[in-house]
Amino acid sequence: MLQAWNQSYCQLSAGAFEGSVTEVDTGAVRVIVERLNRAVLQRGALSPDCIVVGVPLHLHGYGRLCGQRSHVDGLHIFSGSDGFEFLSPERHLVVDIEFYPQRFSSPALRKGLDRMAARLGNRSAVLDLPSQRMDAMRHTLRTLLEAVAASPDLLRNAPAREAFEKALVYALSDLLEVDVQAASAPDHSSPRSWRLVQAARALTEQASHDCPLSVAELVSALEVSRRTLQYAFQEALGVNPASFLRVERLNRVRRALADAQSVTEAATRFGFWHFGHFATDYRALFGELPSETFRRRKGMAASELAQTSVTLRPQGDWLN
Repeated sequence: MLQAWNQSYCQLSAGAFEGSVTEVDTGAVRVIVERLNRAVLQRGALSPDCIVVGVPLHLHGYGRLCGQRSHVDGLHIFSGSDGFEFLSPERHLVVDIEFYPQRFSSPALRKGLDRMAARLGNRSAVLDLPSQRMDAMRHTLRTLLEAVAASPDLLRNAPAREAFEKALVYALSDLLEVDVQAASAPDHSSPRSWRLVQAARALTEQASHDCPLSVAELVSALEVSRRTLQYAFQEALGVNPASFLRVERLNRVRRALADAQSVTEAATRFGFWHFGHFATDYRALFGELPSETFRRRKGMAASELAQTSVTLRPQGDWLN
């Protein structure tokens, strides 16, 4: 889990999860390279004192940020008053940049960040930008991060640290010089679908200590047809509601295995009563049997289990 993101993860696609987070922190700017190999639904909210954007390096698969299509030439805005929900596609490699305006000593940079915040708005979104602009931003990021990877002590030098921060602020400022209002026409159906899925997820989270709601119960509580709910989940997440509820429950069992007395206790806590089917579904999603997870994670703090990535210092070829 990233420090400032107050974030939760739910793995949606099947297979053993592999992920990494590489971080460069100057104090005023934090740059995070996030790599995932599975579709993951990420939900979080950031402190109002920061501006956070994501620049995709590689995105392969179906992705959505708050109902908008996630794609390689879309600048991902994660900061905002309402938080975010990000369905990251498989083979996901994104550079996230956190800017903390009040920590900059330069008035010019603070002013530039104020203008940037006004252009980005106050809600999480995807800004569709010209490919050449996004390529230029990616080139700048690669150049800066590869220099730091080659010389890990470089940013201990104050002038080098300030130059690094300035380069990032003005690279993003240049990227936003394009008229963002000229981005491709919005897909009006996607936000509606996303709002319905959010409402469904809120209801399932209310049932976090017992068996999550069934599809029939969701349909009744939301006062929509099964077909409407089916369409919304397919549009927003690329899965049907029954499949989503199943993987949501499996993810909760995985986290619960940290403090459960047995696999059976964790499984039944979330409504899995056919243990053979449960073990098969669990292994298909996570690439290992629940008993293997239980043995490995027994004794770990429950808070550590919410973390699905690791933090590394920059080294080697970590941008490809």
